Amino acid sequence: MLDGVNFDVRTGETVCLLGPSGVGKSVLLKHINGLIAPDSGDVFVDDLHVNTLSRRELAKLRTRIGYVFQYGALFDSMSVAGNITLGITDEDMSADVAYVNKRVVDCLKMVNMPPEVADKFQRKLSGGNEKSGWELPGLLRASPHTCCMMSPHRAWTR
Repeated sequence: MLDGVNFDVRTGETVCLLGPSGVGKSVLLKHINGLIAPDSGDVFVDDLHVNTLSRRELAKLRTRIGYVFQYGALFDSMSVAGNITLGITDEDMSADVAYVNKRVVDCLKMVNMPPEVADKFQRKLSGGNEKSGWELPGLLRASPHTCCMMSPHRAWTR
């Protein structure tokens, strides 16, 4: 899908990726934080060669990158809670069930969503909930060094 993509983003700089649906904007953002690996070519973030990082190194990188994808881009194979907890990269914290449950509830409260939403999957959410921006507290809570957002205005409008 992506071919010949090359760009730099410097500290303090804002870059917008514009283009019609289906050209790979979300795919590019997923490459930046290592959610998917390129079939060929290289991805570098802060001089780190993303496609060669170990799981632990990727987890550390992701603590510095916040991301919000178009329409919330929930992973449809995971519940809302599962999607929220992707942001908990510390192994000890992610193993602490009480901590994880509290973080999920706290994140949902930040966007005025009831705790019952946590167990739902994307296909069971109403359009308003799916696009409600529940992922933003996770992004902002982490105080990331880098923020990657795809159509973030959709997450802030209801």
